[in-house]
Amino acid sequence: MMRFGRGGTVAALALALAAGCAAPGEADRAPAGGADASGPRALLVRWHQGLATGDQTQYLSCFAGSQDDLVLAIAMQQAVRAAQTFHDAVVETYGPEGWESLQQSPGARVALWPRQADWPMGITLVRTGDLAFAYLPNGRVPLHLEEERGVWRIHAASLVPPGHTAERAAYFVFRWVAVLEELTARVRRPGATPAEVAPEASEELLRSKLKKDELPAAEEALRDSMLMS
Repeated sequence: MMRFGRGGTVAALALALAAGCAAPGEADRAPAGGADASGPRALLVRWHQGLATGDQTQYLSCFAGSQDDLVLAIAMQQAVRAAQTFHDAVVETYGPEGWESLQQSPGARVALWPRQADWPMGITLVRTGDLAFAYLPNGRVPLHLEEERGVWRIHAASLVPPGHTAERAAYFVFRWVAVLEELTARVRRPGATPAEVAPEASEELLRSKLKKDELPAAEEALRDSMLMS
């Protein structure tokens, strides 16, 4: 994660929603290969693939919800891709050791969305009839899944951080994407130095994207969202 301001934390980019206690129902942690091939587990696999590959059509096909909720879903996918692009730029410019050095800094660490194909198998899935809750390895709130007419979808509203609206959360996530994109551009400039991706640069960029009185809400929304790391 990256830290902005004095002690304020803006989480970056390992999608992780909730590691809470399982609700009553059918708990399924790691099914054998092919299990739930047409059920909620298969939906989570498609959702993960859409994020990992950047396939927006596949990703959005996993959701149901209002326009504002779906815009937030798009913002979060863009944030995942922006983090991966930032990683690639750092490695291209400074080598793998440059990325490792960045990751060791408590003020500039960017956690990446897991891309392993079997990662969804580790999600705790609690199913009760045509409803299911997906508890990711870390985070705060589960994804809500529902079956309707034989098709499982994720409720996009379950992406909204507690205490925020989808529209407001999306606004903050898009600003975070802009920060990552500008940091990536800095890294790729000829003669770029590691100092240009220091925490101070991140803080400077975030503050340039938001009004001063928006920063606390932005930090809270990103910390409590699926972008938590």
